[in-house]
Amino acid sequence: MNMYRCNYGACVNRTARCNGLVDCVDASDEITCDQDPNDVCSDKEFQCSTKHRECISLDDVCNAETNLYILLFLSGYKDCSDESDENATICREYLCPEYTFRCLYGGCIHQEVICDGVKDCIDGTDEDSNMCEVINCEGEKCSQYKCRDEEFACKNRQQCLPMAKICDGIRHCADTSDENSEMCKIRECPENWFRCAYGGCIRPELKCNSRLNCYDWSDEDESLCARTLPEGACRLPAAKAGTHYNVSGCSRCRPGDIVPELTSLYYTCDIEGSLQGTARIFCQNNRWFPSIPNCALKNEMEGITCPAPSQAYGAIKRCEAMWGLHKGWLPCNQSLPVGTRIFLECPAFYERRKGSTSVMCLHDGTWSQPFLNCIPICGIRDSTAAPLIVKGWRIEKEETLPWQATLFSHENGQWRFFCGGTLIAERVVLTAGHCVWKTSADTVRIAFGILSSDLNQAGENAQVIDVESIELQSAYQDHESNYGSDIALLILKETVIINSVVKPVCVPLHSDATLIEYQETNKFGLVAGMGLTENDTFSPVLRITTMKIISDDECRRNQNRDFWKYLTYTSFCAGWANGTGVCNGDSGGGLVLLQTLNSSIWEVHGVVSVSPRRLSTTICNPNFYTVFTKVSIYINWINKIIENIPIIGPPDRDRQPNRDDIIV
Repeated sequence: MNMYRCNYGACVNRTARCNGLVDCVDASDEITCDQDPNDVCSDKEFQCSTKHRECISLDDVCNAETNLYILLFLSGYKDCSDESDENATICREYLCPEYTFRCLYGGCIHQEVICDGVKDCIDGTDEDSNMCEVINCEGEKCSQYKCRDEEFACKNRQQCLPMAKICDGIRHCADTSDENSEMCKIRECPENWFRCAYGGCIRPELKCNSRLNCYDWSDEDESLCARTLPEGACRLPAAKAGTHYNVSGCSRCRPGDIVPELTSLYYTCDIEGSLQGTARIFCQNNRWFPSIPNCALKNEMEGITCPAPSQAYGAIKRCEAMWGLHKGWLPCNQSLPVGTRIFLECPAFYERRKGSTSVMCLHDGTWSQPFLNCIPICGIRDSTAAPLIVKGWRIEKEETLPWQATLFSHENGQWRFFCGGTLIAERVVLTAGHCVWKTSADTVRIAFGILSSDLNQAGENAQVIDVESIELQSAYQDHESNYGSDIALLILKETVIINSVVKPVCVPLHSDATLIEYQETNKFGLVAGMGLTENDTFSPVLRITTMKIISDDECRRNQNRDFWKYLTYTSFCAGWANGTGVCNGDSGGGLVLLQTLNSSIWEVHGVVSVSPRRLSTTICNPNFYTVFTKVSIYINWINKIIENIPIIGPPDRDRQPNRDDIIV
């Protein structure tokens, strides 16, 4: 592409980017110009104004979607961490669809979330006191706001609408009573106006204009408009009572959207076992095959619902029905009625990864926003000593490496310590490939928060978890004595409970800039283990030492020539070459570095791999440097595995608090 897209949508020549001249009206072509040219978002993305590269879909800017075939119900939620996608300068250029509410700054939100007590607009204009006083009145106060004769009164709220807005294709009432099918079908449409399938009336020029004007999108029906769907594509089915489906590869798709051929839908019902038909259907030749299933529901159970918020990974959930028959606090582990608001927050030791902290169940059976996802805060440790295992320090309870993992194997009826590892996600441990080469997962257990090499003395804060599977890096070949790509991931059967004692370390980004800086300045990293000590005996307790990061040239000068084969682009050297270092049993442990000199965040950059041995022995020689596997080389592989691991915990975090506990 030879064009650069300005933040507000216009395109200029890509050479205009960072040329010192303002070519975009909003000057977005001259922001973050200190970044690498390859570290710029594509012309199909919006570049946030953050210091570090942060790209979001153009669909998420001001959340106003005008795509011809995909009309999403979005809201004024900030997708950029600095809110630069939702500011007045950007959003005043955007037009909101007619079926949404336009915030004062220009963002667009659902009509259904106006005056519900939660500020969905970034500027809070959806909760303006003058507008909401009538809607949110209680008891006798409501009598003074009685709708006039020429107004329509919404059923379960005190909203008053001009009669012209009744059955006009747009849901204005929170309960949608202004577009009730029974009422709209008996109303007469003005001459030549188009009648929607449910009975609403829209102006004739709005029919077949590729925009949603009838809320049931019947004005855009392909047969009506003499228009065909894109080749092979299908339109997502309408919402049905007690029925839910997930769209493969499209978490934000909604009923009425157009999806490409071979898209699959996965169906579930509110009542278990009531599905009539196949649970999976797919799009082919503009049709759904084999056929769209139904859920057999009892009459009292019928009604549009939203599925349980199972994708709010790691978040604390509070669910409250804001109106209707079920008004009040509800359990979050079930399907929820239209009008339910979910409040989400990250628990202690966790932080936001993506998603919204406030989500509403809409009348089409979908949630208004992606759910908040929380991930453990990584790389934080408490230390009572300066950062300075052979000649290392014994770790005290007050000074920990909370990501340290200790691997035990089952031998002769006992669990014996054999290697180290590093916790990098709730269910993922990083270790060396040679530690688990041809090892069966069911013979390995991993202990966290443990300071002893004896599993029977794990301590009250320890967590001991079995291994579900072992992911060995495909390039590692131990039988050839090749320690290149000496790295593996262990997938745990259960989720680690993140607390003050057990926390993951951060994984570096794609760049190895931090490691290079350490090599150039001879800075120190930290490594811990329970391997052989200066007495050639395994340490009974966890020990820690510093390791100086060595340049490749210095490492080669120090090592014997036959050891050079282990020093490749996938590895690096560290140590002191003076008798202090890692040894047998420390393999698999992580070498961690501070992100920057002034940072307190630790990243894992190395995995203990191999070191020269003493002559005629199998014991390490700490007078030479140790070779570590370079973690940054394998980031894509690591991230791909982590993203594909099913979330099976942590324990239930649903809450039903008093309203006073909610902060909005």
